[in-house]
Amino acid sequence: MTSIFERALGQDYARLHPALQRRLALSSEQDLAQVGNGVMTNMARGRLAALPVLALGRARRLELPGAGTDVRFELANYSYLDTLGRETFAYSRRFHVGSSVRKFDDTMIFSDRRQRIVNYLGSHQDLAAELICEVTETGGIRMRGAGQRVYAGQFHLRLPTRVAAAAEVVETWDEERDRFTISVDITSAAGLLFGYRGWFKMTEVPCLVGAIPDGVRPDKERLGD
Repeated sequence: MTSIFERALGQDYARLHPALQRRLALSSEQDLAQVGNGVMTNMARGRLAALPVLALGRARRLELPGAGTDVRFELANYSYLDTLGRETFAYSRRFHVGSSVRKFDDTMIFSDRRQRIVNYLGSHQDLAAELICEVTETGGIRMRGAGQRVYAGQFHLRLPTRVAAAAEVVETWDEERDRFTISVDITSAAGLLFGYRGWFKMTEVPCLVGAIPDGVRPDKERLGD
């Protein structure tokens, strides 16, 4: 089974750094998971408390730590076929803020209809963002948000460009320190919503589909893609 990132990048996938090629090749046929930990050296959040991803919070596994420095986090990636038979890449993050642990999860599929990755946020996939993927000059991967939708029950609203958030995620490999780097910027017409910079290390571990931990798969799957 081809990974969703291989499908999204096509021939450009070969231009990724080998460490990223291996990481992003994870698919449901491999019986593997990727687990790791790292540090967000800088995290920032804007003042727009009404942002849906902030309002949903703990109930939807969409908790952001807020502003801070040197925030420890754990992350894990799993790949499986969802109930519609779609290749799915799950991304689980756990941020350690003082004595509390904040959860932020999303799941990605490759949409045949849209011919790009669709990223669903949270345990109920209430928010969806299409991602345009490209390879950077240094062999990293850049993902930019395109169309965005908000779901409520069986209905969804496509956000107009003037109110949708602009997202850019860049992941690279740090040769000198033998680790991945990550940067995320989410902005709107009103300014910064949230962003972070950091690094992490990952390792592959055996993981059958039936062994994916509870609380990783979404509680609800959206059928629109």
